[in-house]
Amino acid sequence: MKLLVCDPIHPDGVQSLRAAGFDVDEKPTIDRAGLLDVLRNYDAVVVRGRTKIDATTIESAPGLKIVGRAGVGLDNVDVKSAKQRGVAVLNTPAAPSTSVAELTVGLILSLLRKIPYADREMKEGRWVKNQLMGEELQGKRIGVIGRAGRIGSEVARILTVGFQAEVLGYDVIRPRGIAGVTYEFADSLEQLLRETDIVTFHVP
Repeated sequence: MKLLVCDPIHPDGVQSLRAAGFDVDEKPTIDRAGLLDVLRNYDAVVVRGRTKIDATTIESAPGLKIVGRAGVGLDNVDVKSAKQRGVAVLNTPAAPSTSVAELTVGLILSLLRKIPYADREMKEGRWVKNQLMGEELQGKRIGVIGRAGRIGSEVARILTVGFQAEVLGYDVIRPRGIAGVTYEFADSLEQLLRETDIVTFHVP
């Protein structure tokens, strides 16, 4: 099968595709016009967030069998049009979970400890120590909206196990538990917003 990689992915990923028997072409800067011009020559396409695979793109490639999204979200892929044309849409939901969860916690810490403000002031030559009294994450009550998903669940785990923070979760489906950790689950979004100090969103 001929496969087009439209956005930059790690060389190990490209090598894995080739090892699986795909004939891979990499065009990580291809624009929409270029994609519409060449996609008809491919059986499969891999995108990240930059490239949009809409109904017109799918129609331009009658031989297309697979759209692969290197990442979680499918908001840049017209899943309905793909399904109508018999094109399989795949993603990698587990791949970035830890990275995104750790970044989330890093951003929470950054704001609680006023790190961006301190950095900016120091670069401007101002030492504003008396304005930099931060807050600790330990003991805070964090609302995790999208608690049942992979990323929301990992954020909850890091916060409770690593920081002894309290997590109040909310999701449209009941989340799975975390081994060795108890968690609370809000009955409504309004309850979560009322009862938490910090809110983080992990939803489509």
